[in-house]
Amino acid sequence: MSYANLSDMLAERGISVNRSTIYRWFIEYAPVLRKKLRRHQFIRTDSSWQLDETYVKVKGKWHYLYRAINKQDETLDFYFSHKRNKEAAYQFLRRCLRYYDVDNQPKTLNTDKHSSYANAIARLKKEGRLRADVEQRQVKYLNNGIESDHAPIKKLVVATGGFKIRKRA
Repeated sequence: MSYANLSDMLAERGISVNRSTIYRWFIEYAPVLRKKLRRHQFIRTDSSWQLDETYVKVKGKWHYLYRAINKQDETLDFYFSHKRNKEAAYQFLRRCLRYYDVDNQPKTLNTDKHSSYANAIARLKKEGRLRADVEQRQVKYLNNGIESDHAPIKKLVVATGGFKIRKRA
């Protein structure tokens, strides 16, 4: 749904709001709402997660968007990084796991063959932040859900003319 659609819906109800105003509201209040909703969100236990990263351009420079989805193709979390290395993968996984206690963590993590995930998983296990019996699977077709989900994201980036500010990307 676009900001223009929201503006039209509000106009049908007698409220006149420009779409650029809705965009500014979104930029201002989305992080606050996300934080409040995340606190009250029901955390579902899934047996496996799919993890992957894709690249996007911000101000002419490449950045990496790490994402995790569950079996229902719901986005669990994301992480935006300058680099694609083991530290970025570690920060991403740590961020994904922060809302889950060890009993509610997945039993398998489906990743691509990028070695940084193996390093991050081993480090998190060693620190006790990830269950010890978690299995990392690097089978190509098991990650199809998240791999096919990159196309709509790329389409959005192109449609908006690319990102100009990293914070808003």
